[in-house]
Amino acid sequence: MTKKIKQINILFLSLFLIIQISSSMNQSFADEDLSINEINVNEYNMSVLSVNQNDQIISAITAVKIENPTEKTFAPNFTDVASTGMNFLRFSLPEGFTDLYVETDLPDGSLIELAKGFAITSDIPPGNFNIIFNFNVKYNSSELIFPLHLPHGAKSFKIIIPDESGLISGNNISYSKEINISSKIFDEYVGENYSKGDYLNIKMENIPTSFIKKITGSLNYEIINLVIIIIMINFILVFFIIRFFINKRKKNETT
Repeated sequence: MTKKIKQINILFLSLFLIIQISSSMNQSFADEDLSINEINVNEYNMSVLSVNQNDQIISAITAVKIENPTEKTFAPNFTDVASTGMNFLRFSLPEGFTDLYVETDLPDGSLIELAKGFAITSDIPPGNFNIIFNFNVKYNSSELIFPLHLPHGAKSFKIIIPDESGLISGNNISYSKEINISSKIFDEYVGENYSKGDYLNIKMENIPTSFIKKITGSLNYEIINLVIIIIMINFILVFFIIRFFINKRKKNETT
């Protein structure tokens, strides 16, 4: 009797393992078929932390909330881009960005830096996840243009900037209100319902610049060189005129 029970237990265990393996194979196949278009970006929140007027560097941090509403795990495809397209999670950054740092609660994966952004190699299981990244970027004069591509769209977008640090404009973006964070005032701009592939074309204007940068930035160096040459010529002429009169005076005194 005991022997029969053991045989039955082994039989059930074998069937259970076969079912699990079969289910796993079906799930793996389904994961490969899942498109990145099934992944939603629910919130895209960007904060300008500081504006360094002397070095003309903006420091910003972005928090993105994504959702996989399906019951399957999305697996990115980096090997067959020609046929599947860019079937992986990616984010846009300003050209020339530096010091990129990324944190996420997605499963283990790698970061691939691109010329104007980065991609994440992690699988995306069903549910909600967060990606946080910060970076620095230089601005010229008092302006920064940031196309900000949204390949996965966004249900809502928000960007805040310290008060008196500049003005922001862009596609479907409007000023919302002033907010207080740790006794510091920020201006908030918002937008919503962006389709996959939209560009926000963010433009930051009237960014503070140090007085020295303003002066040197507005100078025409060709004119400066011309002025220096004219001053040197005048100095030489004055020198010879003074020398002429001194020699003439000495000559008159000897006679």
